Amino acid sequence: MRSWERQLIVSEKHSGELGQFKVSFVLTLAVAVAILLVLLFFYFKQDPQTTQAATQAAPNDTGVAQLTPPQSEVPVQDLAQTSRQSEEAAKRVLAGLKRFQGATESSMSYEEYNDMLTRLRADLNDTLPTFVRHNPSDEAFRQEVAAALRDYTAAGDWWKTTIRNSSVLNDADRDERVQPSWRSAQTHLDNAQKLLLEPDTNSDRQVVNR
Repeated sequence: MRSWERQLIVSEKHSGELGQFKVSFVLTLAVAVAILLVLLFFYFKQDPQTTQAATQAAPNDTGVAQLTPPQSEVPVQDLAQTSRQSEEAAKRVLAGLKRFQGATESSMSYEEYNDMLTRLRADLNDTLPTFVRHNPSDEAFRQEVAAALRDYTAAGDWWKTTIRNSSVLNDADRDERVQPSWRSAQTHLDNAQKLLLEPDTNSDRQVVNR
């Protein structure tokens, strides 16, 4: 075979291989572009809510997200109103305890005492929940009020016991425990009033419950 024929055959072979390479490259590129377009199509089709949420949550011109509520002076106003409400409730509590304490210094029957104690307990249950402050002195105030009510209840329980056992217990036996309970209640009442009038100076005072 002549040399020029051999060269022609080699050249045609190389040309065929190059053409096949170009065709393969074009097909591969076309497939890649098609896959990319399909992925982009599904992404934008399925994720519009995410884009919208991100837009709504974006900061506004002030640098604060639109979903964040603006600051206001309402908490300050609520605090002042709460303080006034608690102060009025505390005054009503003290007034009820003082009335009851004054009644213990006069003559009454056990039935009268028990009725007054029932009304006092009901009034405290209605009024104390409106005393919503929680400073250290306010917690001490609640403890003093509760201690006074316990003393009044203890006095009434013992009084009832002496009536049921009147054959062995007399008025002197009754007064022996009732009077100290009433005096203890008076002490708690005085402490509660001091806490209301001077909360700062009494906030660290130790409260003794009975």
